[in-house]
Amino acid sequence: MTALPRTAGLRALRDHRAAWAFGVLLVTWAAAILFANGFDSVSSVRYLTQTASFLGIIAIGQTLVVMMSGIDLSVSSVVALSAVVCAQVSAGHGGAAGILVGLAVSLLVGLVNAVGVLWLRVPPMVMTLATGTIVAGSLLVYTNGSPKSAKIGLLDSLANDRVAGIPLAFVLWLAITAVAVWLLHASRVGRYVFALGTSQEASRASGVPLGVTTFIAYGACALLAGVAGLVLLGFTATSSLTMGNPYQLLSIASVVLGGTSILGGRGHVLGTVAGALLLTLLTALLTAWNLSEGVRQMTLGLLIIALLLAYARERRT
Repeated sequence: MTALPRTAGLRALRDHRAAWAFGVLLVTWAAAILFANGFDSVSSVRYLTQTASFLGIIAIGQTLVVMMSGIDLSVSSVVALSAVVCAQVSAGHGGAAGILVGLAVSLLVGLVNAVGVLWLRVPPMVMTLATGTIVAGSLLVYTNGSPKSAKIGLLDSLANDRVAGIPLAFVLWLAITAVAVWLLHASRVGRYVFALGTSQEASRASGVPLGVTTFIAYGACALLAGVAGLVLLGFTATSSLTMGNPYQLLSIASVVLGGTSILGGRGHVLGTVAGALLLTLLTALLTAWNLSEGVRQMTLGLLIIALLLAYARERRT
């Protein structure tokens, strides 16, 4: 009689991917402390959480899209767009104007993605890749290949200051995560996202508002990529046409490592938080072992492929 509850409990634990992601994170951190130098210091923890925040903010937006069986390959270009436009505008009109314009153009890209996916019926991968390519080319023309630098007080504080010893960038990431947890797991919009990720046809038949949900997901994803671009601008005080490139693959990897199915309909925002922290820690650990950039990319890529295959097999069964 007691075996059934125990079995059910073990099955629930096995299926709780976010918990497993945090477990892997803790094991990896313990390994880093044992087999590499410096990972047990407070300064190291602060720096890792600070740098993980840039990736984590983007990955939260990516989670919204992936959860409804989409994907956004334009986030890397939007990161650069937000930072470059902010730096250019702030040079003539001040930091506040630069921030607002940077966020506005980021949101615009997300809305264009939603239009393409929803009304033009372009597959999300193709639509967002095309949009990202157009944005990258437009930035090259806009800046003539020479984007400006900018030191904006608010962005500098968000990226580099601390409150009670905790990086403000990490606090911002946690605040965004809290909103995303509510949106996906406690609101009607979240139920729509999960329903669309499970079966778009059945969701339409049930009256799920496909249009509104798509615009919210892709708009929020692009907007958060823009926020990350602004924080990165504050962190480096420079903008670059390629500053968002590392985050395209890593944002998707964070979502997958956090336990969200790449096919949609299953996952949790908190798992993405663990995934972003885990990727940042793994990258730092591989760097501490003096492994080349190529080896690091191969390692992360193989890990992503393995998880994608595992989740695809799970969905088929």
